[in-house]
Parts: sequence; structure tokens; C-alpha cells
Amino acid sequence: MSKKIYGFGIIGCGAIARIHADAIKNIDNAELVAVFDYSYDYAMKFQETYKCKVYKTLEELLADKDIDIINICTPSGLHSKQVIACANAGKNIIVEKPMAITKEQMEETIKAIELNNVKAEVISQLRFTPSVACLKKAVDEGKLGKIYMADYRLKYYRSPEYYAQSGWRGTWAMDGGGALMNQGIHGIDLIQYIMGGVKNVYASCKTLGRDIEVEDTANVLVEYKNGAVGVIECTTLAKPGYARKIEVHGEKGSVVLGEDTIEIWDVDGVEKPDIGETVMNGSNTPIFFSDDYHKEQFIDLINAIEHDKTPKVDMYEGKKPVDIILAAYESSKTGKKIEI
Repeated sequence: MSKKIYGFGIIGCGAIARIHADAIKNIDNAELVAVFDYSYDYAMKFQETYKCKVYKTLEELLADKDIDIINICTPSGLHSKQVIACANAGKNIIVEKPMAITKEQMEETIKAIELNNVKAEVISQLRFTPSVACLKKAVDEGKLGKIYMADYRLKYYRSPEYYAQSGWRGTWAMDGGGALMNQGIHGIDLIQYIMGGVKNVYASCKTLGRDIEVEDTANVLVEYKNGAVGVIECTTLAKPGYARKIEVHGEKGSVVLGEDTIEIWDVDGVEKPDIGETVMNGSNTPIFFSDDYHKEQFIDLINAIEHDKTPKVDMYEGKKPVDIILAAYESSKTGKKIEI
């Protein structure tokens, strides 16, 4: 890496911001310069741990010339507006998923990034895990042969108290959706990434067990661009909560991932990769993972800035899972199959 130290700023000082701050701390040429939160007291508590500047307004943070990259760690409904503000200020951007929660927001957000010629990376840290990399490589190289079916199942548990703790959770305006948009989006991104994109969806989204505006349970029939079919199932009602599963079945074998661990690797002539296991699991606790793969994404953005390259999960990649989820909502509402 270069000798330049990249200054980071964080918007939003909640639980995920601490993952971001820890990741920044573990990068040699990165430094957390300042944070901003709409609750100044909350930001000051954050500062006690991370010893950075605290700004009382977003405008002050955006004006700091020592900040090269801003990490957006706020509720989903604020992401688009804040990405646009950062882009207009000439700052490079890391934004937690989803980058935007409506088609209109997505168009405006991408336009701002393009017009201001800044780099943006949307968090999809599981793309950087060894298990996903191995499966993606195997599919791309034809090791599984023709793919017939690929399924993603997320059966998590979120208690009534989880939604009651924050007024924005479970709302269309600030969460953008439920089991699909909040909890399921990472796996939805992974399955479409591994398979090379989704062609169409047919969905049923329901609110069965929680007093929230959005869905707590969804079933989505999927047809992929490569001709394979599959199912996306997401719920936050599966007590006590179970590891998410990705299953890919082809003419030469099958692979099953549990969270980011390879549980099954039955592929003709190809031994199971020896990549070990991790403890990444958010089945009943929203924040239960290390900062390792956030760190990899941050390094990817730094490299993209230094070498004027496209980040691995840029705004166009970040748009793909949101498009699938919005299509699922439209399908559930209209009862029709929706083309992506």
C-alpha cells in the first residue's frame, strides 16, 4: 500500500459503526478522523472508545479536508440522501446495505456519484469470504457443470423487542422493507452474484407475527439469467434462529454454505476446499461477526481510489439485490411475475 494515510469519517454511531471503526483501525494506511450522529451525546460516547473528532452537523463533517472517505452507518431510509450529500462534497463513499430503498432514490444516488466522479462501495462483505469466493469460482469455471437450481434460505429470529427498540425498524420509510430488505439482502446479493444475475421473480410477502409495516416472511420463486431456477425464503420468525443457507445444484454436484462456512461440497473430481470455518452468524443477534471482511471492502475502495479502478461492489453492483427485492414486493402486490 502507499504511504498516504486515508482519512475516514463515519455518519451514524450505532452498533454497525463500531464494526466500521474497528476495521479502519486495522488498516495500516487508514485513520478514523471524525464522526457525526444526529444524537450528539451518542457520538460523544462513541468518541470515548475511538478517540476521534465529533461534529455537531453533517455539513461540518463534509467540510473536513482530512476526510477522504465517508462511511454511512445510518438507518436505510437515510442512505440515499447521505450518499448524495457526500458525493456532492467530493467525498468517496462506503455505505451499508441497501444504498437506496426505492427506484427513484437509486437513480438519484447513482447520478450523483457519476456526476461528482467519486468512488462508492456498497457493503456486501460476504462476497469477500473464502467460501463465497470458492463457490463463485467453481460456478464460473463450470466445475459444477450446468446449474439447475440455486436456493437461498434465511430463517432468522427477531423478537418483538428488537423492533420496539428503534422506531425506524420495520417501517417502509426508514427500513425499506423487512425480512428481504433488511435481513435477507446480503444473501440475496450473494446468490445473484454467484449465479450471474436474476431474470425474474414471483413472490409472496406477508406480515404474520410482528406488529410492523413490512414483511416478516417472504417466499420468492426465482429464474436466473443462466436458466436455472430457485427459491429465496426469508423470515424473522424462525425461533430461535438458524444459519442462513445457500445451496447450488448442478449436473456435476452440489455445494451448500451455512452462513460463510462450506457445509457440503459434493462436486465430481473436485475436493472440498480447506478454508476452515468462521463464527459469522446473525441468526438471532443482528451484530455477531468480526470486522475482517468489512476491512477487505475498505481496502478494496482504497485500492480503487489509488489506481482509479472500479470498486468490486460499486453502486451498480449494490443496485442489483435492491432491484430483486423491489421486484419481489411488486410481484407480491400485483400477483404477477416481474422481470428484473
